[in-house]
Amino acid sequence: MANYATAALLTAQTKLATKYNEAELRRKLRPAVQMALQNSDYSIPDANSQKVAEQRPVEVHYKLKKAPGSSTTKAARHTGSKGDSKKLTLSWNRWTETFSFSRKLLFNKVFGAQEIFNHEIEQAIMNLQDRAETAAVAYLVANRNQLLAASIETNGTGTWDDTNKALEIAAGDINYFPQLAKTFMWGNHYRGSLDAIVDLRLMPILERVRNQGAGNATNTSFQFDGFNAVPTTDDILAAYTGGQALVMPQGIFSGLNWNDPLNRQVFGRDNDYVGMLTTMRDPFGLNAAYDVSVYTDRADTSGIDGHVQDIMDEYEISLCIGWALPPLSTANDSVVHLIANA
Repeated sequence: MANYATAALLTAQTKLATKYNEAELRRKLRPAVQMALQNSDYSIPDANSQKVAEQRPVEVHYKLKKAPGSSTTKAARHTGSKGDSKKLTLSWNRWTETFSFSRKLLFNKVFGAQEIFNHEIEQAIMNLQDRAETAAVAYLVANRNQLLAASIETNGTGTWDDTNKALEIAAGDINYFPQLAKTFMWGNHYRGSLDAIVDLRLMPILERVRNQGAGNATNTSFQFDGFNAVPTTDDILAAYTGGQALVMPQGIFSGLNWNDPLNRQVFGRDNDYVGMLTTMRDPFGLNAAYDVSVYTDRADTSGIDGHVQDIMDEYEISLCIGWALPPLSTANDSVVHLIANA
């Protein structure tokens, strides 16, 4: 039952110690959204500063790779072709959570007003982060490399599956998953370190392989240099039950956090009917700010263990993020690759 009805001061009661409440309040891992929000410098100037209204799209321009020529001789009056550019339109996603805060309801509860308010804020933010994480993983899956096998260089690392659009590494080679993933990316002209969002079937295998160091009969730890593997509790692709990862160049998946300009200015007052629009930085370490809307109204809360004349504060907390990956001119190409244990 909502409204903390079980906490009414009718009998002798106490509160559960914090560590015994942690199991109920546990949350999933959120590596994708955390990774994306660390990489917010997607465009110059900043895309967020160009977006001044919710409905206003933002276009980002980028240069195209120039195809090589075919001539092998000099010419007296040589002429050359010009390069080209393209543009993409960014889009944002918004998630909202709401809660109410009664001024009188908590007079009759074992929980204090500040404690309950803090809990409501925390739960709203945790829900927003969970929803954003699910959306981030889904975005990466939907926008992974989907080229046909003829356009993919596997270089002996595995087999490209045209149905699932994934590199399948043979089960017998799974102990060298990071090295084969790096080799596959090298073969497709990606250099440098890699980020990998790894499901919970593959992650324990990688943890075991990582800890087979130089003192073991088979040293497999060397291959983790430049391979940043982080686990996700979200499903990636149902087709693979032996483990899989979304692999991409490090620092390349961007999350563009946006706040409404009126919220950024802080409009209104929080203790009246019109209310207030403002923002709040994430208090739990996520590189994001939330839009907050709050207004106050009279309410009859007698039916929910409150009072006939009550004052109710109505809160809405929202998170707005635009996902972004480097644009590629070839249709169905992407910097994100799904690599799976076949």
